[in-house]
Formats: sequence, structure tokens, C-alpha cells
Amino acid sequence: MTLDRTQRFAAAALAVSAFSIALALFAYWRSGGRQDAERTHAEIRADIDSLREKQTELVQRTRASLDSAYAASHDRLTRLRETLRIEKDRVEAGMRAQLERADTDVNRLASAIETAARTARDSTIAAAEQTEKALTRRSRALEGRVALLRAKYKVRRAQVLSEGHEYVEATRVLANAADLLDVAEERLTRDHDPALGALRLALHEAAASVQAHAIDTRDRLEEVLRKTDGLVKTLEDEEDSAAGRVSAPGRPST
Repeated sequence: MTLDRTQRFAAAALAVSAFSIALALFAYWRSGGRQDAERTHAEIRADIDSLREKQTELVQRTRASLDSAYAASHDRLTRLRETLRIEKDRVEAGMRAQLERADTDVNRLASAIETAARTARDSTIAAAEQTEKALTRRSRALEGRVALLRAKYKVRRAQVLSEGHEYVEATRVLANAADLLDVAEERLTRDHDPALGALRLALHEAAASVQAHAIDTRDRLEEVLRKTDGLVKTLEDEEDSAAGRVSAPGRPST
């Protein structure tokens, strides 16, 4: 048998095989394959519908979680406003400027949160979550900043008390300042741990100086005030950056 005849024979055999397969598939379709295909199609459609329902539920839960987070941030800032109002009524003029600045930032951030909450449903889930996290970080940072300013007021009070030789009361007030420093540490991100650690050490040394009635007590307390102002200024600048606002150069700390 020649090569040409062999190829023609093989092609004919392949055609017969293909025809046989087609007949077998047609017979399968006629005998029940069609029902199997329809059943498979129905199962796939049911799976798709189930996935859509689960996706819808997930989106709804995520939206509800975002709404709750925005509400929590708004409540946090509302309480912070009241704290600032109380603190501003009792501090001296110099320190009041820092509290006024914090109050301005609280009001601006509250407005941003209200706007974000209204527009969240028009954004993608990823974008809405990213915005909410950023705003929550800013509100917590403001809480930390106000806690530091309250601690600063306590240190100033301890300074007056120690100069009047009321060392026991001065020590108690500094303990209150340490508690407020704990609050600030809990609210701020880990980026601020070095500055907080240095401030905590300075406060500890100042308290020890007060208890010992040491001659360097005033200097120790002044060091606490300087470190507090430095961290507060950093937080003010970070809020300016997050809000897209340019901070005023050379603003003095008090």
C-alpha cells in the first residue's frame, strides 16, 4: 500500500470515527443528555444567584459597619467639643490658644465626617473604607492631642503648687497628668511612641523632683512642658497635612 493510499485510508477512518461519535452524542442527547445539561445549567444559575445574594448581604453589612464607625467618630468629637469648652474656661490666655486651635480642628473634622457619611453610598466599598479609616485616625489623634493639653494644664498647676511648697498636692496632680498621658498613648499611633516615651520619662523625673523638694523642680517641670508642646505641634502639623491645609509658619507654642 502506497503512502498516499494509507493517508486516504486513515482520513476515511477518522471521518467514520467522527461520524460515529456524533451519532453517539446525538443518541445520548435524545436519551437524556438534554435533561442533564438543563439540570446542570439550573444548578449553575442557582449557584450564581446564591453568590449574588451573599455579595449583597456582605455589601449591606459593610455599609452598616461604615455608618456605625462614622457615628462613633461623630460622637467622639461631640464629647471632645464639650471637654474643650470646659478646659478653655479655666486655662490662662496663652494655653487657651492651643485649645482654640484644637476646637477649630474638631469642628472641621466633624464636618468632614458628616460629608463622608452622606457620600459613602456613592463610593466603592474600598474607597469608603479607606476614607473612614483615615477620618477615624484623625479623630483619635485629636483626642490624644487634647489629652496632652489637659496633661499640660496639670503640669502647670503642679508648678504653681510646688512653688507654694504644696508638694503632696503637686505630686497628686502630676499623677493625674500621667493618667492623661496614658490616654494620649492609647489614642495615638505607634509612630509617636518615641516622643511619648521621652515625655513620660520627663514627667517621671519631674514627679521625683517634686517629691524630693529638689531645687531643679521648676526646670524639670519646664522640660515636661517643652516636650508636651513639641508633640502637640507635631500633631497639629499632621492634622494640617491630613486636611490639606498649610500650617502657619513660626506659630509659637505656649
